[in-house]
Amino acid sequence: MKSAYIFKLFFAVIAGVFVGQRINADYARWHTLGRDAFLKAQGYRFDRYMAHPASGAIHVFGAALLLVLIVALYEVAAFLGARCVSLIVDSVRQY
Repeated sequence: MKSAYIFKLFFAVIAGVFVGQRINADYARWHTLGRDAFLKAQGYRFDRYMAHPASGAIHVFGAALLLVLIVALYEVAAFLGARCVSLIVDSVRQY
C-alpha cells in the first residue's frame, strides 16, 4: 500500500497549500482595509470572546471534535485516492 502513503503526503501538501492561501488572503484583506479596521475588528473580538471567556472544557471538546473530523476526512480522502489508483493500475495490467 505504498500508494496510500503517497496520497497521504499529497493530501497533506494540498491541505498546507489551502491553509497558506487562506492566511495570505486574510493578510491581503486586512492590508486593503487598513490598520484602523483591523484594530476595530480585534477590539470587537476581544469584547465578545476574551473579556468573558467560556469554560475551558468547551474549547477542549470543540478542538478535539474538529481535529477528529479533519483527520477522518484526511484518511478517507487518502484511502479513496489510493483505491482509485490501485483500480486503475489493476485494469491497465490486465491489458
